[in-house]
Amino acid sequence: MSPSSFNGLRVLVRVDYNVSLKEGRNGLVVADDERIRLSLPTLQFLLEAGARVILLSHLGRPKKEFDPQFSLLPIAQKLNELAFGLIGYKKKVLFSPRTIGDLAKNRAKELEKGQMLLLENLRFYSGEEENKLIFTKRLAKLGNFYINDAFSASHRGHASIVGLPSLLPSAAGLTLEKEVDSLTRLTNNPDRPLVLVVGGIKEDKLEFASQMLDWADQILLGGLLPEKLAAYPEMLKNKKVFPGRLAANRQDLDEKTIADFQEKIVRAKTVVLAGPVGNINEDHYQGTRVLFEAAIASGGFVVAGGGDTQAALTRLGLVDSMDYIASGGGAMLDFLAKRTLPGIEALK
Repeated sequence: MSPSSFNGLRVLVRVDYNVSLKEGRNGLVVADDERIRLSLPTLQFLLEAGARVILLSHLGRPKKEFDPQFSLLPIAQKLNELAFGLIGYKKKVLFSPRTIGDLAKNRAKELEKGQMLLLENLRFYSGEEENKLIFTKRLAKLGNFYINDAFSASHRGHASIVGLPSLLPSAAGLTLEKEVDSLTRLTNNPDRPLVLVVGGIKEDKLEFASQMLDWADQILLGGLLPEKLAAYPEMLKNKKVFPGRLAANRQDLDEKTIADFQEKIVRAKTVVLAGPVGNINEDHYQGTRVLFEAAIASGGFVVAGGGDTQAALTRLGLVDSMDYIASGGGAMLDFLAKRTLPGIEALK
């Protein structure tokens, strides 16, 4: 669609502002604004086109009710700072402490052309994750058009991802398009050998990795994932899969595993990094540092994905050494395994 097509429209934009927060002088503030910055190209396009932009996002895993530690209010404040050049001094980013209902509808109606409204956390409502039609319809009434610009959340079958495109005219945002194009090129013709490094604690990563046994040449597992391999017999028996061993403190890979993995990675032509291999929440970075630096030293094409991966790269000062960083680790693995995501299919 041309920019003029959005003039005056109320456009619902699904973004992923699931960012880390920290204590500030006057309450919680945004600790890492990278995901907010990723949304700015799409927002700039819409605002310059004269759209009235209504932003939808989740944050964390609240218990389907209001919880101040999961409120998006600090994110609205940060967005005000980052979007200053897009909306000007007089047009503040509005915030609605409700996601649906009269208050949200009234705030949406008050929007001027070229102004933004951020709604409260979608996950304060059970209808979001359960993709309930009544919840989706109440969201849809807030706008005339829907845009998905949240690649990192597009592997979820939630109301704001797969429900809204069935009720409103829809399109992909600029950031979503860029991520899909980049990962599609990677899946089609990667340089080999291709090494996939998967760390962390989320078992769904093993499900995705099990679907990439034909695509990857070697799959290196760190974190607590090797302990969960019993549920994936096809991976246990596969010679491409290398489960890491934990050190005595169980916080990082042991030295032999780190050395073995390092040797495999430096020989690769393509490396996909999906999660740190140690407990970075407790500052155990040794294995992660060695393996990430080995990927860079390989001289191959290095792709990274996920919030924890991004945090580790930032802490280690390696962000600029990556060839591509996907905004979501789970979404990246799911896309590489299936070549699509539920949120992408919903837009077709």
